Amino acid sequence: MSEIFVAVISVSGSIVVAAISYFLTKRQQINAEWRASKLNHYKMLLSSISNLAVDNQDIEAHHQFALAMNTLALVAPQNVVDAMLAFHDGVKITNQTRNNEFHDQLLSKLLIAIRADLGMRPRDNAVKFHYHLVGAPPRTKK
Repeated sequence: MSEIFVAVISVSGSIVVAAISYFLTKRQQINAEWRASKLNHYKMLLSSISNLAVDNQDIEAHHQFALAMNTLALVAPQNVVDAMLAFHDGVKITNQTRNNEFHDQLLSKLLIAIRADLGMRPRDNAVKFHYHLVGAPPRTKK
């Protein structure tokens, strides 16, 4: 009788270990997919900001920026959304007090929030972190 009991415990233990392993692996896979999705949204946002930096008059670039911001609001945490909206309010055309230094400060705060959300290691020093866009002239059609 004790042999059957040992066998049942062994089989049960194996099933529990397999179930826990599956659960943890699945959770890690879902987190990786979620992170990749968020990274893609962040890439779209920064790409649209970059396109605006080259030519702020490009209507298509404004549409891409609006789409990226509005879509990102679905997946980004509140601190990123707050930083994104502060950036938008600080650089929009109707803001008469906008300037390049303020733009770079807001962009740096947005990037810090994004990088924190993505779990960048080592963590950034928000006081020392400064970033400005690197632009290129518009592409010419061949």
